[in-house]
Order: sequence, then structure tokens, then C-alpha cells
Amino acid sequence: MGTSKELELSVVLVNYNGADCLPAALNALARNTNTESVEGIVVDSGSTDGSWQDVPNHWDRAHAIRYEENVGFCAGCNRGAEAAHGRLLAFVNFDSIVEHDWDRPLRELLEDPSVAVATGLTLREDGETLESVGLGLAPNTAAYGRQWGMPRSSAPEEPIEVPAASGSLMMVRRTDFLALNGFYEPIFMYGEEADYCLRAPGKVVLHPGSAARHESGHASGPHQSPLRIYWSSRNRLLNAARHLSTPALVASVLASGAFDAMTLAQARSRPALKAISRGWWDGLRLMARERRTRSPQERREATRQLASFSEALAEQRRFGRARRAPNRI
Repeated sequence: MGTSKELELSVVLVNYNGADCLPAALNALARNTNTESVEGIVVDSGSTDGSWQDVPNHWDRAHAIRYEENVGFCAGCNRGAEAAHGRLLAFVNFDSIVEHDWDRPLRELLEDPSVAVATGLTLREDGETLESVGLGLAPNTAAYGRQWGMPRSSAPEEPIEVPAASGSLMMVRRTDFLALNGFYEPIFMYGEEADYCLRAPGKVVLHPGSAARHESGHASGPHQSPLRIYWSSRNRLLNAARHLSTPALVASVLASGAFDAMTLAQARSRPALKAISRGWWDGLRLMARERRTRSPQERREATRQLASFSEALAEQRRFGRARRAPNRI
């Protein structure tokens, strides 16, 4: 866009072979964004389908930054933030459809200096089923969608504080994001929003008046794909080492082992076994380094954000039932 003038809002999307979904995401942003002083930044992460080439045709406020290699979600968001001119910075998935005026409630939340991260509802494609009301953090540091699979009518009516925000729909102050060095790039993808929210010096607040419909799986494949399994296994160990007190860290590693054993029993495939084994090998090698990145006090504060084992188990059981149930919407 060639201007150095500060805008009110920059919207960053990281794209990877999004020819089937990016145009719809950009068209929705063009129709439904309330902020007049806005720009869109599409960071293309090594796509081979040409999806980055006609970004302004779908949203005339947007432009693309092209990388020849897949730099990952974390680095892609960070490069977009560094190139942005907005006072506020929003991250929207390239496979998400924002609803009308999605940005206005989030901007209003950030008028409160005690709020560090603002987020909204993420929905399934039907718009009537919840994917998350913010994120909860399990004892193994896995982030899960709160109220996943429940009807939209069950969402809170007023803003609420949540442990973490979904990276598919969140807004921050750009200066705050850059001061924290953005998303932690060694994570690459999966777990970055939990790490950021545990580092952010303020509240994470969800406003139910903001929402996006999310078609998941475009970047990393379906549920229990080897790519998704690998990064999740690895990054649970990294986040546990970074953020948890010693007793919680021990419990977290044991819980991660049990969780991956359950995943392997469900998947029953050699690619899944290979992905889990590689995730644990890489994660365990990196844990000692990650342990030095946060202070004991910071780890104690982060540990308090975790759900209890009983809460996480109940959520996992409900998640399993919802995933198996036929879609009646």
C-alpha cells in the first residue's frame, strides 16, 4: 500500500495454498469490517497455487507479502505485524468468514487498558454451532475450544474473561504485540496462541458480539493428520517447559504421554506413530532450553490458568461425543 501513515486497524492473514478459501475470507472482510481506517495483509507462506496473486481483487484494502518457503503460522503473523501500520492488529484465519461488524466489539474491549487480548466466537461453517468460546488450557497445555460443539445460543451474552484466545480471531495493540516479540516462532504452528496469552500482561476477554465461521484443516489437513499430530505433541512439551511450575510440568508430561497413547490407539497407523515419536523426540530435546525462558514467578502465574484434570477430561469426553454425533443442524 506504500503508506507510512498509521491506520486504526491492520488485519493479518497467513495463507498457505488457500485458493479454495482465501477469496471468501477476503470478501467477507471487505463486506463486514466496520473500521474505515483499515488495511489487510496476506502473508503468503510458500503457496504453490497462486492464491496470493489476486488479493486486492477480493479486498481492495489488502495486499500480499510473498515468501517462497513455508515460514509457519507464527513467523507469518510476525512478519505481517512488522509490516503493519495499524494501531490495532487483528489475526484472522485464511479459512474463516468474519460476520458483520466483527471488529467493532474487539476494538471496544481494547479501549480498556487492562485488556491485553480481545477475541470473539469461532463457529462451524453453519454459523449455529460453536467451535470455541475462547480457549481453555488442559493440564498438558493443549488448548481446546471451550463449549465446542454446543449450540450458538449457549454462548454467553456479555463479555467474559477466558484463559486464551483463538489465533483464528483475535485482536491486540500492535505496540504490545511487537514488545512481546509476537508469537514465539520456534512453535511454528499449534500452541502459539496459548503461549502468547500466557505471556501477555493483561486480561484475555471474549466478546460474543464478534464472530467468525471457521473451516478448519486447510493448512495442516484433517483431524489427526500426521502434521497436526507432530506439532501438537512437540509443542505441548515446549509450552509445558516454558510456562509451568515443576510439579505441574511433571504432571503435564505424564498427561501428554497418556493423551498421545490414546491418539495412537484411535489412529492405529504407522504415520501417526511416526509423528508422535518425532514430536516427542524433538520436544524433549528442546525442553531444557525452553525452561530458561521464563521466571519461576511467571511459571506459577501461568500454571494457575490451567483447567483441572477433571474439567479437561469432561471436556474431552464431550468433545468426543460431539464429534461422533450426526450433524442435525
